[in-house]
Amino acid sequence: MDTRSNQLVIQEYGQPLAEDYAAPAAGRPAFGLWEIVDVLRREWRLPLVGLLMGLAVAVAAVVVMKAPYKSSARILIDRSLNRYLQTNKIVDQPTMDEVEVGSQLYVLSSDRVLLPVIRSLGLANDSEFAGRSALASATDGTSSTAAAAAERAALEALLKRVTIAREDVANVINVTVESQSAEKAAKIANGIVDSYLASLQDAKLKSTQKVSQWLQERLIELKKQVADADKALQDFKTANNLSSTGAQDTELLANLNTQLMNAKFAAVEAKERLDRIKRTEANGIPSAVSTDALFNDKRAAVINFALNNSELARLRTQKRELSSRLAEMEARVGRKHTAVVKLRAQLNAVEAAIQSDEGRITDSYASEYEVARARQTELEDTAAKLSAETGSRLRELESAAEALRNLYSGFLQKHKEIEAAQAETLPAQSAQIIARAVPPLTKSSKKTFIVAAGSTFLGLFLGIGCAFGREWMADVFRTPKAVEQVTDTRCIGLPFVYAGQLPIEEHVLAAPFSRFSEGLRNVKAMLDRSPVSTGGKVIGVVSAVSKEGKTVVAANLAALILSSTGARTLLIDADLHLRNLTTALAPDAKVGLFEALEDPARLGEFVCKRPHSGLDVLPNACSLRLPNAAELLGSREMEDLLAVARKTYDYIVVEVAPIMSVVDARLIERFIDEFVFVVECGQTKRTSVLEALAVTELIRERVSTIVLNQIDPLELRTIEARNGVRSEGYYRE
Repeated sequence: MDTRSNQLVIQEYGQPLAEDYAAPAAGRPAFGLWEIVDVLRREWRLPLVGLLMGLAVAVAAVVVMKAPYKSSARILIDRSLNRYLQTNKIVDQPTMDEVEVGSQLYVLSSDRVLLPVIRSLGLANDSEFAGRSALASATDGTSSTAAAAAERAALEALLKRVTIAREDVANVINVTVESQSAEKAAKIANGIVDSYLASLQDAKLKSTQKVSQWLQERLIELKKQVADADKALQDFKTANNLSSTGAQDTELLANLNTQLMNAKFAAVEAKERLDRIKRTEANGIPSAVSTDALFNDKRAAVINFALNNSELARLRTQKRELSSRLAEMEARVGRKHTAVVKLRAQLNAVEAAIQSDEGRITDSYASEYEVARARQTELEDTAAKLSAETGSRLRELESAAEALRNLYSGFLQKHKEIEAAQAETLPAQSAQIIARAVPPLTKSSKKTFIVAAGSTFLGLFLGIGCAFGREWMADVFRTPKAVEQVTDTRCIGLPFVYAGQLPIEEHVLAAPFSRFSEGLRNVKAMLDRSPVSTGGKVIGVVSAVSKEGKTVVAANLAALILSSTGARTLLIDADLHLRNLTTALAPDAKVGLFEALEDPARLGEFVCKRPHSGLDVLPNACSLRLPNAAELLGSREMEDLLAVARKTYDYIVVEVAPIMSVVDARLIERFIDEFVFVVECGQTKRTSVLEALAVTELIRERVSTIVLNQIDPLELRTIEARNGVRSEGYYRE
């Protein structure tokens, strides 16, 4: 059919072509443990081939690889002797902790340890370690660079053959050497541990010499510092007149304290005199007599003496005389007399002179008190400052001198101990050999075994990977559950069947109690769920692509319906291209579908009846392919033919051409009540099924069940058993 014919058909029946639909996303079924088991069971050949290839590689590796000899020596990092020497103050070397023990692994593999072994055993001239090219250069003897290169090559080769590891005991180190010679392996292992101990001893001797030399230099420096500190202490004592007993008993501090006491007494006396003078003036004492009467202690006498000086005494005597005369004159002549006024003026002048002298004396005593107080404060500050500075400096000098003497003594003691240890040649061994290497009796096949096992497992895993990759790339359905997960439609599995006495298209008659027959009964039960309102039910059997077994399914389904229920059943071969159904059930038919389309009323004349089952078959007697086959299936004549068939038969089973091959199914679908979609197990692509359902919307809506056809019977029984189905005794194949 050309493109124009297709477009005309689409316009007439209103059905879009495949390109008008968008294929759905091809989802994959769930992949669990049982699916993995199924893949391995189906593709067991690939893992087996991979395993055999791995074994072949393993055998080749065992043949090619030469198993070496391994010899080991053990070293004990002995911390007990160091602890003893430290405890008894013989040496002051710290003991090794866990980190330092771990660091010895790197020391053992260092050039300082391995190069002496290479030189002593001549490994630079050994072809096993130096290599042929390096050996040739070294034996040439023309260049020192070539010898160094041979040594370096031997060192790199030795590092690859040496394994240094800690044992289960933290302070035990195991040195293992591989070689093609058992004696050589033992010699190299013993040489490494001997070189390691020698390097430790040499490092300790060099360290002791460096420490001794440093101590000597430090002792000379400390001795000079002690002498300088003692001289500075003596000079300070001499400069400050300090005795040997310390700062508290110095003569200078004693003199300052004496002067301070005298100053305090002078200040107190001056303060007392000043206070007495002020109280005398406040009380208005007129004369020395009254002053003497007021004070009878020593201090009062002192103040009295101060008050009774000559001038002040004269003025006070004059004041008494003038006061007496003034009183007599006032009694005789009165207060306003000229003589009385003169006497009063003289008396006032004398009193003013007395007050002036007393103020001068008071100021003098106040000044004297201030001087005494300032002297006391100055002496106190001087004494406190001198006491603090002198004591602090003295203590500082004495402490510095004492610390330097102690430090000098400690260094001197350390120096004597180191000299004694060197003189007695007592090395503080921190490691010892607890097991020397011996030549092994057998070769070590551990590496060979690892290579063989690794190659075997690698081949096995490669085969398994190929099996899963092949399964992934196959993209087919294996179980009904997978079909249901992807299409969301009920799926029934049918096992693969072989032809017996009857044609394979009538297998349900030959084996009515088989799994195949029971599966078709499930299909019929699914079809009977939706009854048709009028007339017989038209069932279409269709597939996505060809050769999926839809002919066998359609013929056996029709035979099962007829034999199990006695319902009137018609089987129509509507695949106008291949005519497989006609070839199997009515190969000698001369008339059939095309004649019935021309005259639907004469349908019974064109039907062939099977002799064994009694099934009515409407064959396709035309052996030539017609260009307008699709138009015939979608025409009004086909609709009339099916209408006549509905009146005569209870079930009409129609085999339709594959959806993805031709357009027939998309034209006849509107005349079909329900569809059975056939998928071949392990062959039909998942994407083909999804695309077929996507481009035929009406078929997708009317699909009652999907048949996963031609399943391996053993696999089908395995699926049933895995799901807990126990059907032993119910099936007879």
